[in-house]
Amino acid sequence: MKTDESLVRDYLAAVERETSTLPPAARQELIADLGEHIEVALAERPGSTREILREVGDPRAIAATAFQELGGGAAGAKARKPGRRRSPVWLPLVLLLVSTVLPYLARNAVLNWIAVAGLVTGVVIVCRARYWTVAEKWTGVGLAFLVPLVIKVGWYVFVLDDDGSAADPALRWSVVALTLVVTLAGTGWLWRTKRP
Repeated sequence: MKTDESLVRDYLAAVERETSTLPPAARQELIADLGEHIEVALAERPGSTREILREVGDPRAIAATAFQELGGGAAGAKARKPGRRRSPVWLPLVLLLVSTVLPYLARNAVLNWIAVAGLVTGVVIVCRARYWTVAEKWTGVGLAFLVPLVIKVGWYVFVLDDDGSAADPALRWSVVALTLVVTLAGTGWLWRTKRP
């Protein structure tokens, strides 16, 4: 069960995500005002956090009101930046998974470069997406990209012979399996923690 503090923190994070296209100063002022309002209400009525958050309103409704007050209109609340579409949540996760497996399918320079491009694209999409908080992004990218990268670098530096072949095929497939499992854990965690 979530504590009162984590409920408020999650609520304010949701408002911040919904208002991400507001100017930074306006967004910060809105978050600070909401935080202060919730704090005062909790001081007057301790233990009624869920009720207070319901009274404050849905984060999307708050975002819509903020957009209207800034002259963005009701349509502005739904709109992202002009000309920029929101990528589907599954796209960066598939890119990270496929790009991790692709180099092991064949020793082909073209596939390796496609894998690198897919990894970079997946990481950039995750970092720019509003489906996750900053901490969730770091955790997901760390598991799905950084840890497998360290494993691969360790493989190339410490395990491969000078001619580029591994001495023990079982060790090679163990490293491949470990890399895949860690990547699956990272992308699975990102999928589980995504927000609409």
